[in-house]
Amino acid sequence: MKNFQFNRLFLLSETSRKARIVKFEVNSNAIVGTNHTGKSTISRSLFFAFGCNVRPFGNEWDKNAATAVEFQIGDTAYTMLRSAGIFSLFDATGSVIWVVSDESELREKMSDLLDFGLVLTANQTNEVRKARPAFFFVPFYIDQDGSWDAPWRTFQSLGEFRQWDVPTIELALGIRSSEYWRKFGQLSERKHELEDARTEQRVLTGTRDKLAKQFPSVPWHLDAISFRRELREFEAHASDLAVRQDALMGRVAEATATRDSLLAQVQLAEDALLSHSEDMQFLESFKVGASIECPTCGTEHINSFSERLKLEAEADELRQLRQSLVGRVKKAEKNLEEAQLDILRVHDKAQRLDNYLDIEKNQIKLRDIIDRAGVDRAFSLIDAQNSEVDTSVVNLMKSIEALQISLAGLEDKKHAKNVKEYFNSCYSNFATQLEVPASLSKRSGPVSRKPQQGGSGGPRAVLAYYFALSHTAAKYSKGIIPPLVIDSPHQKAQDEINRPIVTEFIFRNKVPGQQLIVGIEEGLPASIKLGNNDSETRLMEKFNLLREEDYPSAYKCIQPLVQASREYLRKQSEAS
Repeated sequence: MKNFQFNRLFLLSETSRKARIVKFEVNSNAIVGTNHTGKSTISRSLFFAFGCNVRPFGNEWDKNAATAVEFQIGDTAYTMLRSAGIFSLFDATGSVIWVVSDESELREKMSDLLDFGLVLTANQTNEVRKARPAFFFVPFYIDQDGSWDAPWRTFQSLGEFRQWDVPTIELALGIRSSEYWRKFGQLSERKHELEDARTEQRVLTGTRDKLAKQFPSVPWHLDAISFRRELREFEAHASDLAVRQDALMGRVAEATATRDSLLAQVQLAEDALLSHSEDMQFLESFKVGASIECPTCGTEHINSFSERLKLEAEADELRQLRQSLVGRVKKAEKNLEEAQLDILRVHDKAQRLDNYLDIEKNQIKLRDIIDRAGVDRAFSLIDAQNSEVDTSVVNLMKSIEALQISLAGLEDKKHAKNVKEYFNSCYSNFATQLEVPASLSKRSGPVSRKPQQGGSGGPRAVLAYYFALSHTAAKYSKGIIPPLVIDSPHQKAQDEINRPIVTEFIFRNKVPGQQLIVGIEEGLPASIKLGNNDSETRLMEKFNLLREEDYPSAYKCIQPLVQASREYLRKQSEAS
């Protein structure tokens, strides 16, 4: 088991000239303080530094505060700095490894650092991309506000991806490897590309059919040659008109294909908005705050105002996309109209030349020569593009078949069964220790499904679930395992009997070798003795986590990192 370990947290506010330094030991760490003393701020800041979209810190928090985390992966030490929208990684000597400001760059860098190969499909765009750092930490972090109920709401915006929970938890537990999910992401991407290619095929075929109806195929080349021999003095004029119409017919074909493709995208957006409207009508049948099981995938959701607002925000994005597409359709139609007008002008010139010549032979006129030359060129362009798309479709289908075979080879059903059985056994054992109600003491179904029940027994069942995740990951996962971070485990009015049971359970059942960080309201029970590799941090003042006495030391550590980040970006800018 290769572990990820937090060593020190730095929080620095230059506005208030206050700071906080929190040191963590390798084994167990207790953060003790009553409400509003900063327990949640400390735990959330650990993940905020790595770009996780944590739940709000509170209105009193300085949004410009710098956050730095000293951590290590195995025996290699690093420091991560987040300041003014910039993320910087440093080695043990303080030298810059990389600096990024773009979230896409950050997820690429963190994916490499953590050897975290999870790829997921975006809900809105169907784009397949690497998961954010939040998905690395989420199975091992219990947030005070977002984790103690059945739905997964530890971090905000987890719903960016479709059905993310199953692959995330299965990867964390070692049910399927990182390599499996990398190839699964490649397969999803190839399927998406194949869908786009087939859409383009349909558009090109439709465009060619329309052109064929308007300009039926008529043999003309031999008569045209004969005609041109008789009209050598006008050959230059005919050639010029043919070339111009050739180009214009290509423009018409391209503009028509662009317009039809955009119209197809507008229809897709309108279909998605219709589905959203139906979803909102479905939500109206449930009370606010009620738990809803998705009829498609079985995932549990909370029908909250915030979730509805997120859904409506997604709908606004779709409406904006539709409006943008409609504007592009109008532009494409305008381009098509201009090309058609240019063709009419060429027609007029050819007609005037035709009338001037007033020559007919074998029912072939100069007008026919120019028309057929342009039409044949348009057919040639469409056929060439269609041939490229056909080749792409064949190659994509071969790639999909190869990936499916590769995935089948990476699938180990016996191993998956063993992991799930061990996980369920751990959960039952922990649920018994925590005196979870009988209805929650056993579990079945996907490992990604959290216990679902209210009352004081619900949070204890959730705690048993997270400990089962950690113990199973330690036994089976080949990836890096982060610390288990638990914020405020005494949820839903745990009484004086259950509170010590919960606290003792947490410290007695930690995974050997995995760091434990726990934020609790009360001091540790007398039965829990911390050792040399453990720590206890006490928070004494409400709404005053940062302290003046920590500012000089924190500033001395963080300011050189901030300057090094700026210098790195300056050199990057000059080099580009």
